[in-house]
Amino acid sequence: MQAYYYEIPAYLQHTEKEAIICDEQQVGTIQRVYSNGLKKVIDRMFDQKYFVQIDTKIGDFAPVTCKKIQRKGKIYYDAIEEGQSLYRIAYIGWKELIPDLMISNKKEQMTLEMNREGWSPFLYNEKTIARWRADYIEEKDTFRITFEMLEDSPFQNPALFLSIAQAALFIGA
Repeated sequence: MQAYYYEIPAYLQHTEKEAIICDEQQVGTIQRVYSNGLKKVIDRMFDQKYFVQIDTKIGDFAPVTCKKIQRKGKIYYDAIEEGQSLYRIAYIGWKELIPDLMISNKKEQMTLEMNREGWSPFLYNEKTIARWRADYIEEKDTFRITFEMLEDSPFQNPALFLSIAQAALFIGA
């Protein structure tokens, strides 16, 4: 099982790149990004959650971008793994306090069972293939993110998982 870690400030305005660590080495980065300055200014007026995207790059894997989409009263995410098909992420049980996420690329689908105080597993064919957790460190006002992925996961890019999880944590509904 491969384990990745990073710490990120808990405030939504943070847009600096943060190092992703594996085996005590920096293997990638994760960052909140705006496609242009106007979107950043508008987003500042609307809770820092509407136009931001999460960009993640780990090692030799393709970079991944995840962003929130709001259309016709529906909220979902799009995750784009460079050179691959688009992943659509939608809420399951959206009326629940912490809804789960369905992740699909039209060929395959997995589920992220959200848990705010422990491990949140990514499931594929009802089997856990990866899991992540966000622990709040009050003294530093940061989140320590831990992500673990099984070697036999059908989705091999850890950046895909981390972009989706980070978007769900910071962007939410």
